Amino acid sequence: MVAHSVRGYQGDYKTDRQRVACCMRGFVGSGGGQPSGGRLRGVHHIPDPHLLEYHLPGFEAAIASGAAALMQAPGAVNGEALGTSPFYLRSLLRDRLHFRGVMVADQHSSAHTQAQWLHSASDMRDAVFLALNNTSVDVGEDVTQNFAPTTIDLVRTGRITEDRVTESCARILQLKKDLGLFDHPFADPNFAGLVGARQDTVAAQNAVRESLTLLRNNGGLLPLAPSDRVLFVGPHFNSTALLGGGWNVHAQGPSPAEGDVVFEGMGESIISAVRRVAGADAPIAYHRGFQLTGGPGSTGSTSTSTSEFAQLVRLARQADKLVVAMGEAPYSGQGADLGELALDQRQIALVQGLHRETRKPLAVVLVAGRPRLLKEVGEIADAVLNVYLPGAHGGLPVAEALYGKFSPSGRLPVTFPKYESQARDTMWQGISGSYAPAWPFGFGFGYSPVTYSNITTDGDTVRPGHPLTVRVTVHNLGPLDQKEPVMLYTSQAFRTGYEPELFRLRSFDKLTIKAGSAAVVSFTLTAEELAYYNRDLTKVVDPSKVNITINALTPNERTLTVNLLP
Repeated sequence: MVAHSVRGYQGDYKTDRQRVACCMRGFVGSGGGQPSGGRLRGVHHIPDPHLLEYHLPGFEAAIASGAAALMQAPGAVNGEALGTSPFYLRSLLRDRLHFRGVMVADQHSSAHTQAQWLHSASDMRDAVFLALNNTSVDVGEDVTQNFAPTTIDLVRTGRITEDRVTESCARILQLKKDLGLFDHPFADPNFAGLVGARQDTVAAQNAVRESLTLLRNNGGLLPLAPSDRVLFVGPHFNSTALLGGGWNVHAQGPSPAEGDVVFEGMGESIISAVRRVAGADAPIAYHRGFQLTGGPGSTGSTSTSTSEFAQLVRLARQADKLVVAMGEAPYSGQGADLGELALDQRQIALVQGLHRETRKPLAVVLVAGRPRLLKEVGEIADAVLNVYLPGAHGGLPVAEALYGKFSPSGRLPVTFPKYESQARDTMWQGISGSYAPAWPFGFGFGYSPVTYSNITTDGDTVRPGHPLTVRVTVHNLGPLDQKEPVMLYTSQAFRTGYEPELFRLRSFDKLTIKAGSAAVVSFTLTAEELAYYNRDLTKVVDPSKVNITINALTPNERTLTVNLLP
């Protein structure tokens, strides 16, 4: 995914002026990859073999794809401040990964963070000195505006050499030259006409169609029929501003005062698209249900007043089916920090109240960029459709999925916990641990039932230089064409002296299977990708039995065993 992202953003950026330089972030072990107490700027404890095994591959892929720049992560790893670490920002980044591009200090990871948050420097001047002296940082994106003048003073007093400054200036100037900024310092104004282009809207909508993930569908509640009397509840249905998350117009998304107006007519709400997809005569009703509270980044909501709830119940009793949208307001960065995983209790209470008062079939649409605990809603809802953050143009794909214009084909890219204690559970955690989330990584299904059979390999051993081919047959038994992701995992029966992973995703494919037909999917598995880092931080291939599992922890799980040889 990282490799394709770099190619998509950057391409041949040195000659194609419609491209941009790509910046990786945040190196390494940042809050998104290893959450610590629900805080982005956490202090993370990550064993070195674990860091190399799980955190570095994305950066290695980006560097191999030519990513031009990198931003360091905030915080500290294993007690060592990242912003002043020669190990992480020189030895690991430059010497081991051979990154030659521009390195940017996160605006909260330079002088201010080191001196006043982590207390890893005596003062802000000392923090700038340590960053320049110990690391290969090139750009100090410092909210205090302290980095540049302090650097000049450190050179004048002889504490930092001119050669150190030249090293960074050379990388920065080379990037500007590669981007053509010396010849053409301003963007081509004709590019402005490309904003909102139809082809980009279609591409965005197709990405949403591919990602929507059906997590539950008891009794075939979904898809809805145009003749169904449906009550849609929740502010996310009637807003485009709530569909895009953070870094959408502003860092923390559109403000409540701006609402949808800020999109200047671009985009479409889910309820507007529902009325188009279901038809003008469809018996559809909408009620806000609750209101998200606070400004950007708020995750709370207001309770529905007694009179509003009574009106809501009256509408619900007139409906055949209820569809409730649950989720958050836009957020990003530290505005996303959470004290608990559960969705706001007032949203949960609203669903409980509707269920208690009506006992009508109820579907939940999740609009959130991260997994949140659903608590009692997880048991009440007959159907759950996770739409993530579909963006301002995501209303139409969501409406189409709800009304069966296509069958959902997304799979969870994260573990969806059931309890707070599972916040850090992963599919690739140690085999001895308990892994029983609400929904595991890779879970999801469509409207058409799909079955798997005849998993085979072209041999019973895999060793370096001699890969295996794995095949499995996939049958679509339903009435709709189905896009079906097929995922191949491995797990070693044992590792000498080291605990194996529960499951590790090695490869995946996604294909369209026509209704009533079957297809064969093939994968190549190598011994090299089964190697792991030992205590000496070298990769080893440990001979053992290896389980090859298709679609682990789903109803379509299929497993066979081969021998791994050194």
